[in-house]
Amino acid sequence: MIETDHLNRVAREGLGYLRGDLQDARRSAIGDQCAIQCDHIKERSKALTPLVGPTPSDEIQIPLLEDGVYRRIHADLGVEVTVGMERVSHVQAGLNPSRTSA
Repeated sequence: MIETDHLNRVAREGLGYLRGDLQDARRSAIGDQCAIQCDHIKERSKALTPLVGPTPSDEIQIPLLEDGVYRRIHADLGVEVTVGMERVSHVQAGLNPSRTSA
């Protein structure tokens, strides 16, 4: 019998890989290609998330936070998540030193 902790670890790891796949698909997309591929990846994420709960936003790639993908995936599941937008702002400021925060 497989232990619950092991299954939880495997599911969390799988979610991490899916987030990477989603970011790669979005980055390399041409036209509507991303819509189909990204939707498939998001659906797989939605299948795993209820098993392990929401991933903390500080473990999510910045583009998925900026674009609201992280929130939308969880909203579709009826799960409210908090996004640390100060982290997003900090990373953006580091990438674009001329950007000022309000």
